[in-house]
Amino acid sequence: MGDKKKKKNSGIARFFDVIFSLALLAGLGYGGYYIATHGTAVEQKINYTDNIAEETTEETSEPAVIYDSIEISGQEIHNGSLILVNGDYAFQGSEENLVSLYQVMLEKDCHSFGGANSAEVKVQQEYAEKLIELFDAFYNATYDNNVIVQSGYRSAERQQELYDADLEKNNSDYSDTVAKAGYSEHQTGWGIDLTLYQAEYDGTGIYSWINEHCAEYGIILRYPEDKTAVTNIRFEPWHYRYVGKPHSSYIAASGLCLEEYITLLYGYPYEGEHLLITDEQNEVYEVYYYPADTAEDTTMLPVPADKEYTVSGNNIDGFIVAVDTGETAVLTEETAETPDDVQTDEIAEEVTE
Repeated sequence: MGDKKKKKNSGIARFFDVIFSLALLAGLGYGGYYIATHGTAVEQKINYTDNIAEETTEETSEPAVIYDSIEISGQEIHNGSLILVNGDYAFQGSEENLVSLYQVMLEKDCHSFGGANSAEVKVQQEYAEKLIELFDAFYNATYDNNVIVQSGYRSAERQQELYDADLEKNNSDYSDTVAKAGYSEHQTGWGIDLTLYQAEYDGTGIYSWINEHCAEYGIILRYPEDKTAVTNIRFEPWHYRYVGKPHSSYIAASGLCLEEYITLLYGYPYEGEHLLITDEQNEVYEVYYYPADTAEDTTMLPVPADKEYTVSGNNIDGFIVAVDTGETAVLTEETAETPDDVQTDEIAEEVTE
């Protein structure tokens, strides 16, 4: 009986072996037909998943700059180092952040230049620090410490006195040398006048070094000789203005005055292309304009969430944001030249219209 069971089981096993073999042969036959007519199925699967990975990477990639919003008072369009104050736009900002230039010089142990009227010369804190850096570098390059900051901040009352005196002196009802009260950069604390011991300052000779290097410290010659038709102020080689980096770098490299630069920035709104500026150290900045919300007391200003930036009003209608991208440019001979997208003649026409 035991042998008959084994034989019976053995027959059943052979039966299933035959069935399995036939199924395997049929599968291999179909597989060979599929491969011959459709290609390798495994390779198709790999290509398919690779395509999905590429599409997913494109969809989830992060933007270069992530923006957030800060709430800023509408009054702040009148504050900051880029505010435009001239015969058309009166100063309406704060005069609270002024410091004694002489006092800051004492704190920094600075002896590279002088300050007329000592503690009476006041400027914005940031400007004071950059002036010291500039004149320390000038002294190290020339061993000359004869420059004097003759004037900085002036009150509206003092400015009016100077304006009236100039009109009387020249027997005129208009002055192109002294601005009316409220329309002078001196009232902002961002402008200064230089002179020399026993001589007037004209920016020539060894003092041309200051014009050549002041932009590295955020400072510009405010009233250039070739921009009088735009500024409506005669050439003043002694008047310097702080605008901050990277704006000073672009203004100097492009041969613009402040009026032209402010106009230029309207072409670089937050929603559009931003102005890329490479400074003297090849550091790259991104600059854009954003209009103030005239319907509200405050504006929700878009700023980068993860990068350093500065904000200044333009004293007209909005804000200018400069972003330190953290990148360093590798300049070629072509990119080191004056930017070719600046049409100074066209900008001048827009400003004067």
